[in-house]
Amino acid sequence: MSLREAIESYHDLLTDELAEASQAKLDDQQRQRGLFFDQRPLCTVLRPRFMTPEQYRFLQSRVRLLLHAFDKVYHVALEDAAFRSQFGLLDWEEELVRDDPGFRVPSPTSRVDTFFVTGRGGLRLTEYNAETPASPAYNDVLAEVFYGLPVMREFLRHYEVRTGTAVKRRALPFSTGARYRAIPNS
Repeated sequence: MSLREAIESYHDLLTDELAEASQAKLDDQQRQRGLFFDQRPLCTVLRPRFMTPEQYRFLQSRVRLLLHAFDKVYHVALEDAAFRSQFGLLDWEEELVRDDPGFRVPSPTSRVDTFFVTGRGGLRLTEYNAETPASPAYNDVLAEVFYGLPVMREFLRHYEVRTGTAVKRRALPFSTGARYRAIPNS
């Protein structure tokens, strides 16, 4: 079964009654878990982003290459003021560059927002977010929430779904990652 068929199966499960129950549960769980920001929930859709195991491996390999390139640029910029000048840092930012932060990776909790282009076999990058340290944790909590939705419980009768966990539970009081891989049950 294809990814498209899995998505269509998920959508077909969303009868008015099941969609209403799932939305109520999604909103309630986000409220209970601190995923509302003012009056806006973090997630407003009833379907997580599904991907095949092949897409997931492709995503990992491409993002790994990208982060390796970012790492190279970071280290060259730390050592070479002329190279760094192209970034137009302010004086106070230049001061920060001179201070050793005590860790090798400049932003250990960053995220790379990407999407797949259907039919073109490609992965597109939307943005790199280094300033949102909680996003991996939010993602893990959303994964847990989605597993508890009525629509997902129905979907799990026909598909095996796996999530990626971004944060170890010991590191934060909650965990993150609504990346799903849907695999038909045999």
